[in-house]
Amino acid sequence: MSSSVRIAVIGAGRMGSVHLSVLESLPGVEVAAVVDPVAHGATHADLDELLAAGRPNGAVVAAPSTRHLELVERLLEAGVPTLCEKPCGTTTSEARAAVRHAEESGTPLQIGYWRRFVPELEALRRRIAAGELGEVLLVRSEQWDERPPPPAFRTSSGGILVDMGVHELDQMRWLTGQDLDCRAAVAATAGVDPPVDGDPESVEAVFALSGGGLGVVSLGRRFPPGDMCRVSVHGTRGVAECRFLWPPDSERAFAEGVVAQDAAFVALIRGGRQQGASPADAVAALVAAEQAASSLESTRGAS
Repeated sequence: MSSSVRIAVIGAGRMGSVHLSVLESLPGVEVAAVVDPVAHGATHADLDELLAAGRPNGAVVAAPSTRHLELVERLLEAGVPTLCEKPCGTTTSEARAAVRHAEESGTPLQIGYWRRFVPELEALRRRIAAGELGEVLLVRSEQWDERPPPPAFRTSSGGILVDMGVHELDQMRWLTGQDLDCRAAVAATAGVDPPVDGDPESVEAVFALSGGGLGVVSLGRRFPPGDMCRVSVHGTRGVAECRFLWPPDSERAFAEGVVAQDAAFVALIRGGRQQGASPADAVAALVAAEQAASSLESTRGAS
């Protein structure tokens, strides 16, 4: 490999544009191509064109979630190390298929859970691992967006528990080093009918942590001050709260996390160790999300 790492960005929507900007800022990185069928400035319309023009050193998949698996499969088969935006498919079966392809191809696959690279969360994880808070009794992880996404996006995103919830679920597993088992999930609309049937405006889900504590995930589509994420941890020796993404400074943690995540992916391409989320982590987050979705459906059926 030359000293410059050539990376292709697949999908030039919101997240694709973020990755494009970040990669262009990283030393020793060249954006080799932008693949998108309609975006202005794209160099290739599809993956066939990209691979026919020459294999890049790596690729970032930021296309819609429904296309994650097909794109990841093609890239791994071509021997292209890949960073796939979360959730790496919209179902557990798709994520498991990605795991198989990564194992069979021997090609690195990293999943875009950028929160693993946020300094405040890394510090909280170290405190938990060191036992500073004692045994974990409760983790409450919240993500509320300023406003809902367009209905067309909600129709194909897998719903609030997949689109938003997998971030909280991966974060909770990573922070605590524990597995999750959903016990209950409830939804609320607060008098607002969701524009997409079956995709509520807010959800609260309760999980049993494998260490004996509880995990609560709170998701919402409407937080007028701006996008927010916070996590609190209650232990037998102490309590900690981290508002790592909070208006009016909501973009800072996001930007820092993506920069560090993409830099770690470049290091992985160069032969370094995997620092980000693995394909198995993607499966675990989707398993928990599907458990919560099933619980939510049962609650609706009983009402």
